[in-house]
Amino acid sequence: MKVTLTLVLVILIMSTRAQHAGADSVIQIPGEYLSSIDKKTGKLDKQLSRKSEKYLNNLSKQEEKILRKLSKLDSSRAKEMMDDIRQVYEQFSQKLAAANGKLNKAFSGQYLPGLDSLQGALGFLKDAKNIVSKTKDIEQRLGNSLQQVKQLQDKLQQADQIKQFVQQRQQQLKSLVNSYTNVPKGLTKHLGKYQQEAYYYSRQVQEYKEALNDPDKLVKKVLVTLQTLPAFKTFMQKHSLLAQLFPTPENYGTPQALAGLQTRANVQQVLQQQMGIPTTGGTNANPAGYLQQQIEQAQGELSKLKEKLNQLGNGSSGSSDMVIPDFKPNDQKTKSFLQRIELGTNFQTQRSNSYFPTTTDAALTAGYKLNDKSIVGIGVSGKIGWGKSWKQIRLTGEGVGFRAFADWKAPDLFKSKSRFIANLWFTMGGEMNYNRTVESLAVFKNYSNWTKSALAGITKKYSIKSPLKKGKQAQGSMQILYDFLHKQHIPPTPAFVWRVGYSF
Repeated sequence: MKVTLTLVLVILIMSTRAQHAGADSVIQIPGEYLSSIDKKTGKLDKQLSRKSEKYLNNLSKQEEKILRKLSKLDSSRAKEMMDDIRQVYEQFSQKLAAANGKLNKAFSGQYLPGLDSLQGALGFLKDAKNIVSKTKDIEQRLGNSLQQVKQLQDKLQQADQIKQFVQQRQQQLKSLVNSYTNVPKGLTKHLGKYQQEAYYYSRQVQEYKEALNDPDKLVKKVLVTLQTLPAFKTFMQKHSLLAQLFPTPENYGTPQALAGLQTRANVQQVLQQQMGIPTTGGTNANPAGYLQQQIEQAQGELSKLKEKLNQLGNGSSGSSDMVIPDFKPNDQKTKSFLQRIELGTNFQTQRSNSYFPTTTDAALTAGYKLNDKSIVGIGVSGKIGWGKSWKQIRLTGEGVGFRAFADWKAPDLFKSKSRFIANLWFTMGGEMNYNRTVESLAVFKNYSNWTKSALAGITKKYSIKSPLKKGKQAQGSMQILYDFLHKQHIPPTPAFVWRVGYSF
């Protein structure tokens, strides 16, 4: 909060003085701004290097297995390709490790607006003399941060080159396998694993790129302020990545730049003649309206095609090589261990009886996402007593519990696309509960005093407003579970368990 308020004050000073003071030193660069950039780009740089090395190693191993199988059919050709494998993949690893941000060629690959804006802002703040006030330490940090961003850009370009090579390699291996009739057993399996590794690497790189296009509040506010400065706009027109792709003519915006260009009326006349649009009458007489209709139809067809590709398991990777049509990507595989952990809590309340007061079981759980449709996890619970009635409210500790669980997403067998079924999960698990006051740690050694439960049922998940972060969404849940061991409990417990909760 303190950082945000400081930045807002800096932005107000920047905006006011930039308009009236001209050449005065007006911009004070917050140190937190550079720390935020260094932390994010440094983390992405390490992750990209580590993951690229891992996938290159896996791809190399799978290709070696493919060629060993093929050596039974054509030993000379397989040996020739085998000698080339290690060298090619090793070269990619060395280039990735040697990336230092000193690009020897123009920008290539996917354009990332966030990376472009970040690099442009750092370059502007570093080179600007008259409207930026900075110490030698800040100036050095700006240079280091800019160099780190350029190094990350270099590695992203190397990653794009790896993706292109792997796509070409897939086609070569696929053509090679299809050129033989008696394919050795297991060859298709290794080829499928090669494609899967290539798919997950493409997804992983895309996730890193999306992270760059999602700046934090501190970086975003500085960019918004810089965009109000004419000097920054001029700088970006000359030095941005977009300017490298689409350079602006030197006489842009002058009457000389318009010389020889056709007028709007001439362009419309040519379109009418080429497309056969009537010159008068009807809405189609307007070439712009006609083109808009055609574009909307094309967008509709592209949406249908994208949906079909998603159904085939192609997802958003952009890969057109589907060796195994029934391959279903696991979106969790490209996430880190911590990103696959889902923390949650749930509550269960029971009315008072002759044995216990009114109690509430409050549990904390940690689930690990095996994939998008299955979660396994563990949890710990505490039993809180509230007393016998409203007139006898008394908070007491009535026990503890441990649990393990597994969730499976319910399939939509009838393809109804129902929102209810889309958020329905099957749940099962086991629990051990100690329904007495914990007086010492010795109770954890005598399991005969613990109540065992075997539960199975359904869980309904839905979106709610997060109780911890204002303006954020959380995932609520309602569970109804049947306890198969409820008849063995002394004192008896209900057969059905009802719980509500949410995930952070």
